[in-house]
Amino acid sequence: MIKITTLLRALVAALFASSSLAFSVLPAGTTSQIKAVSSSTEVSMGLFDFFSEEAKQKREAKRQREIEEQERLQKAIMERRRNPDLMEDYEANVQYRRELIMQDKFDEANKVDLYKRADKETLLDGTKGEVAEE
Repeated sequence: MIKITTLLRALVAALFASSSLAFSVLPAGTTSQIKAVSSSTEVSMGLFDFFSEEAKQKREAKRQREIEEQERLQKAIMERRRNPDLMEDYEANVQYRRELIMQDKFDEANKVDLYKRADKETLLDGTKGEVAEE
């Protein structure tokens, strides 16, 4: 019984070690237990890695790719709204996807492509907008 309470105290102390409320008196010999528990929560990334030039470039490239993808999808939506044949295909795909979901076939439903031909769309500035992958 004493070992369980000692372990519980060590666990509680380890969980609240970073807060200002973490003041408790621990029995002797529990510091090694605290170190074992708290070492698993250490952060492996450096604090300032986020601000490095390489990290900024990666974030900017990712942001640019997301913008390009959104532009392509928006152009595909606009084209679909103007073209009755494309709109009819889209509505059939939506209905098929809904039926799959109602049958609990979520994996198959997620594979239904509602944005056909979006990858062939150019961007608003007229380019393909392909950013080099890193």
